[in-house]
Order: sequence, then structure tokens, then C-alpha cells
Amino acid sequence: MLKSYVYAETAFHHEGDMEYIKKLIAQASAIGVNGIKFQVLTEASDFISTQHSAFKTLQEYTFTTEQWSAIFEYTTQAGLDIIMMPLDLGSFELLSTHHVAYLDIHSVSFYDSKLLAAVKQSALPIILGVGGRTLEEIDAKISYFEGKLEVLMVGYQSFPSKLEHVKIGKIAHLVQKYPRLAIGYADHSAHDDDFNIRSNEYARLLGATFFEKHMTLAQGVERVDYNSAVNAETLKEMTDRIRFIENNVLQNEAEAFSFHETETTYRNRQLVCVAARDLAIGTVLTENDMALKMMDANDQHVYRIEPFVGKKIQKAVAKDFPIHSQNIIDE
Repeated sequence: MLKSYVYAETAFHHEGDMEYIKKLIAQASAIGVNGIKFQVLTEASDFISTQHSAFKTLQEYTFTTEQWSAIFEYTTQAGLDIIMMPLDLGSFELLSTHHVAYLDIHSVSFYDSKLLAAVKQSALPIILGVGGRTLEEIDAKISYFEGKLEVLMVGYQSFPSKLEHVKIGKIAHLVQKYPRLAIGYADHSAHDDDFNIRSNEYARLLGATFFEKHMTLAQGVERVDYNSAVNAETLKEMTDRIRFIENNVLQNEAEAFSFHETETTYRNRQLVCVAARDLAIGTVLTENDMALKMMDANDQHVYRIEPFVGKKIQKAVAKDFPIHSQNIIDE
């Protein structure tokens, strides 16, 4: 059984605040997720036009390469994998000094040939968001990355996204179509919507094994990307529910048919072979000498009549008392 990989997404929720992003890292580590994702931008003008209405804001939110290096070091010390979403070519400098578990391609960069070439050249495992992408586009990227693309992530951000619009059922189709790849789910339900946890349970049952979730320090408090961001407590509950499904719902045949002690107790409540009348020593048993009736639990009980037919009892058995194997000899 494949175990799921869960990671927190920071996006630009940090708003350029180093202390804030460190607190996100610390809380993510404390709740036991596998990793944390960073949208790494080192030069705003390489990603967004200076004429864009949000340019100045994004510029204020952009960390330097040195700051990102410190963030990566802090993350590694916290025991978390780094999932890096490079937004400009400058971000790749970090790969020379830090271990990155996955590179994640932003949907807006789907056709950025220079950035995609740098991703490919890195030879790192790749996560590809497939929200808003056709099967033909997905196939083209799988071919382009020549075996390095490992995860297809379903889901997209619509500030927030409604589950009925996401069409989460595509997970099952992707699992079947691409058996070599892991399929993931990035939920963007509203922070106060029950689906922000429940949809991840649906996704796991559909076959998803990678899970991304926006994280915040204070759920519902307005800042960048707060719409679908959850706090550590909610993210832990989401993770715990995914793990519960893996451990208790999605089981292989051997696991599914190994009984818990409570099920063994239930099984042993079945009717027990007892004497249908008073049976003397040496009686050769017939079907009419025995009956199946409820009895108090005992490890020596026998639950069928047929094995005793034609066998002789060594000790007398009173009516309604159990007939045990050690009291039987072959006739």
C-alpha cells in the first residue's frame, strides 16, 4: 500500500515576512507533514511585467536569493522536504547548495520554455499541476520530461475553488491512464468549508497519494491566499484522516482478511456443537445426537457437526453440554 505524501503550501502568504514563513515551517514540522512548498521568486521583474497592477506588491513580497537560502536551511533543520516551485531562472541557483525533493511547475509557467528547460536539466523529480490542462497537454509534458515527471496534481486556485467545479473524479481516470505516475490533489476549498478536509478523503479513495494544502498561522485572517489556507490544527486533521483511510480502509487482501480481536470474538459467537440428549460413554455419534446451539465462549468449542458423525465419545456428555475434540476417538 502506497503511503501518501502531504505537504504544506506557502505561496505568497508570507507577504515577504521572514519571521512569518519561519513560523509556518515550524508549525508544519510540528504536525508531521512530509514537506513544505515554496513559490520561489528572486527577481519580481523576471516574472511579472512592471506594468502589471500588482508589480509593486509582488516586488515587496520577493525574497532575495540569500533570504531563500536561509529559509531552505531552516526547513532542512526542521526535518521537512523542500518542494520548490521556481518562478524565475534565478531561483535555480538554490539547487547548487540545497537539497530539493521536488520541483513543482506553476500553471502559469506551463509554456515557459526557458524555465521548463531548466527544470528538465536539474534532473530532479517533477510535480506538474494539471488543473485546466487537457490530456494532450499532459501527454506532451510527460514526453518532454523523459521520465522525470513523477506526480500529476489535480486542483486549481479560484480564491476559493468549489469542489463541484474542480471535477475531482478525474483523479480516478488519471490513476488508470498513468499507472507509472503518482496522482495528487491540491485542494483549494474555502477555509471555512467542510470540503477543505473532506475532499482530501475523497481524493485518497479515488487513488491520490500526494496532497498539497495552503497553510496559514491564523485561519480566516485576511492576507494573500488566505481564502483556502488552513491552520496547523486543520492541516493535521486532514493528514490524520488521510492516514486513517490508508491504514483502515485501503487494504491489501492479506490485511483485509486478518481479523481484529473484536471480529474474532464476533466470529466465536457462532453456534456450538452440543449433545442433543444425554450421551453415554462409547456412544457412536449420529447427526441426531448433536445440535448447534449458543454457548458461552471457549477456545475448545467446535462449530460443526459433520466432523463428529461416526466418531465415538470417550466420556459421557449431558444434554446441552459441548462436545469437544479431545473427547472424540475414531470408531
